[in-house]
Amino acid sequence: MSKSSNGGGVIITTIIIAALLTLVPLPDSARLFRPEFVGITLIYWALAAPQRVGISFAWSMGLLMDVMLGGVLGLLAFSYSLLVYLVLQFHLQLRQYPMWQQALSVFSLILLLQILLVFVASHSAGWTFWMPAIMSMLIWPVVYHILRGVRRTFHVH
Repeated sequence: MSKSSNGGGVIITTIIIAALLTLVPLPDSARLFRPEFVGITLIYWALAAPQRVGISFAWSMGLLMDVMLGGVLGLLAFSYSLLVYLVLQFHLQLRQYPMWQQALSVFSLILLLQILLVFVASHSAGWTFWMPAIMSMLIWPVVYHILRGVRRTFHVH
């Protein structure tokens, strides 16, 4: 058995952990500041292992999140697919960026996801609209280093 055969299970495990972090109940005031854990995890894996995490994987994870969150069926599936598509198109450039530019790219991608949610699902578009993108940008360096450590430990390529 090759070392890289663990890759699929590791990726799915990290996505499940991200989904569970999304499902953790928080007070209304703290819920506004929750990062888009599944989105940034998908971004990381699309950057680090573009041959393993593709649009269909993102679609499946989005559909699962739509069911788990009880939202508009297919909305997160489409949003995550678009997110991964954009990352895959530019992954060679994004990988070369310094961490602060990657964080700004994550902000832009998660903001795009938020815009889709506002237009399709009629979510509120007040000042809190920006918070998931801002929080995702702020925790990107931490998530990046944790997932890079996981990827290196389990030899995911």
